[in-house]
Amino acid sequence: FEPKHKFTDFGFRDDLLRNILHKGYTTPTAIQDGSIHASLEGKDVIGLANTGTGKTAAFALPILQRLLTDLKGSTALIIAPTRELALQIDNEIKSFSKGLGIYTALCLGGMPIGRQIAALQRRPQIVIGTPGRLKDLFNQRALKLDRVGIIVLDEADHMLDMGFIKDINFLLDQLPAKRQSLCFSATITPTIQSLMDKMLTDPITVSVRTKETSEHVD
Repeated sequence: FEPKHKFTDFGFRDDLLRNILHKGYTTPTAIQDGSIHASLEGKDVIGLANTGTGKTAAFALPILQRLLTDLKGSTALIIAPTRELALQIDNEIKSFSKGLGIYTALCLGGMPIGRQIAALQRRPQIVIGTPGRLKDLFNQRALKLDRVGIIVLDEADHMLDMGFIKDINFLLDQLPAKRQSLCFSATITPTIQSLMDKMLTDPITVSVRTKETSEHVD
């Protein structure tokens, strides 16, 4: 893979770019190289990529840039299938957003809900969570979704495998019609395709999948 860009080519704010370079990021991975420009322009994106390809930065960096510029006052909602992935996303976003005045809230099942309600009351710009807990918090009126400007589904195939389709559809139904939607998955099944058809508008597709196996062929 030969990247077409460097991180200095994307037009990130100086303070955000400093954090990116400080982490040792100079040339993007394939999924980052192919999707960051479209995400920065506010387009919907389908990212077909395996775990470990740099997906988190591919959506986290455009989210941070847009929340600091053209989406001030909006929030980003990132839905992940597991606590471990949600924690990893939160840690990565925190490392990229040092000194930027961006705050996150983690909303995870199996953890004390009171702390999560308190975190949401601080009006974080980015909410990261698992589907069931996000739905619970919305039903308790602790999670507000009317100001979501960007929605991310990460590892959508794993979420559907784990039986989260009803919760995801419920959450999508609460979001503003005018928003940016980003969906990342290693595979596309008919169920994921129908979910993306509902969620995305005229999306850009970036595929860097490898080792597709026969178990994924219908």
